[in-house]
Amino acid sequence: MGAYGENKWCAYKAWKQVVRKKQILTLGPHYRHALNDECLMAVVFGYNAPLLDKILTFSHPSEIEYIIDLFAQKIDIRISNGNLVISN
Repeated sequence: MGAYGENKWCAYKAWKQVVRKKQILTLGPHYRHALNDECLMAVVFGYNAPLLDKILTFSHPSEIEYIIDLFAQKIDIRISNGNLVISN
């Protein structure tokens, strides 16, 4: 575990940067309709703040950290089986 790369990170921290856990947030069809405008803004303009704000208003307090971590990276928005699926 003493291996170091060019940037002086140990091997564990270097792999941690490369391999990130994929996070998926699946919302039901009624949320898809409520978040339609915010999803369009995120897809067309790349502006995620209104979508994040609205999802945080619907979220339970224990889910806030997970959602903020999801939105810290580039997100992908799609519809699968009528559900709104947001992933990184």
